[in-house]
Amino acid sequence: MKKFFLAAALLFAGITASQADNNDRPITLDKLPAAAQNFLKSHFSDLTLAYAIEEPQYIGSEYEVTYTDRTEVEFDSKGEWTTVDRKYAAVPASIVPKQISDYVAKTFAGQMIYKIDRDRYTWEVELSNGLEVKFDKDFRVIGIDD
Repeated sequence: MKKFFLAAALLFAGITASQADNNDRPITLDKLPAAAQNFLKSHFSDLTLAYAIEEPQYIGSEYEVTYTDRTEVEFDSKGEWTTVDRKYAAVPASIVPKQISDYVAKTFAGQMIYKIDRDRYTWEVELSNGLEVKFDKDFRVIGIDD
């Protein structure tokens, strides 16, 4: 009987996972969490929106906003930004922690930060020369990739 319930649970988990995939839906900016709306108004009000997508998760949703210049901004379910990816310009300096911007200015003089990712434990930046620098939560360098 235990095997039956285990098999049923695994089958249910597989079906649920497959249903959660590709359920992205287009939304308007006013459907984003308030924190995300404020972030976009503060840092990207001069750009033209291409589209915004809500990505339902098991708990809450994640959001992705893309502008016509190919700038992409991703948000978690609370509306906090997780990724800012600019193709042709530097990310706004105001979202880069001072420790990271100081390190980049000192170590990679003249390079701009085109992409920044953050999560609970790490920060990662991609520079205009293609290098990726990863920092821990205390802003110590833990890796450099090209």
